Amino acid sequence: MTAPLPSFDGAPPPLAATREDPAARAVLSSERLAEIARLGLDVPDQDTVLAEALREASTRLELPMALVTVVLDDAQIFLAHRGLPDWLADAGGTPVEWSFCRYQVASGAPFVVTDATRDPRVADNPLVTIDGVRCYAGAPLVTARGHVIGSLCVLGDRARAFTEAEVETLRRLARDVVRHLEARAAATPAHD
Repeated sequence: MTAPLPSFDGAPPPLAATREDPAARAVLSSERLAEIARLGLDVPDQDTVLAEALREASTRLELPMALVTVVLDDAQIFLAHRGLPDWLADAGGTPVEWSFCRYQVASGAPFVVTDATRDPRVADNPLVTIDGVRCYAGAPLVTARGHVIGSLCVLGDRARAFTEAEVETLRRLARDVVRHLEARAAATPAHD
């Protein structure tokens, strides 16, 4: 049984209500969402390649949590995860408004938060205020067609800085994950 997502009175407005926000426009892109569907990435998948990428990210950056996410129009799903609190792992994702990864969808660049309690973009996020996320670093998952579909990221419960070498590790792992996902989709018969 999955735990319900905690209620949060200060939740940001739904992305559909904030289309003037560049992150919202990017998340809601129909071409990007079609790319996610083409790759068959609408369900969690704990395959061994993704699990190994997360193990490497978590170990190299010495952080307890790592994720491969796919950012949909209204939710972020965890395609694979490592070290999450039970309720979050059971939920398999979050509302898109809680997603740190959505910022990468808009920018196409890595997103780093050294102290989430002091970063105005995420300080009011329930993952920060309720679950104690304090740091985040992620690299975008960019497909061969140029669509940012999500992120490979790490999270921790202590504020910390990230080196350029650590961010480059995430970029490399994100590229490896995308190559794997695209090869897997190419090997899977199309669904009619």
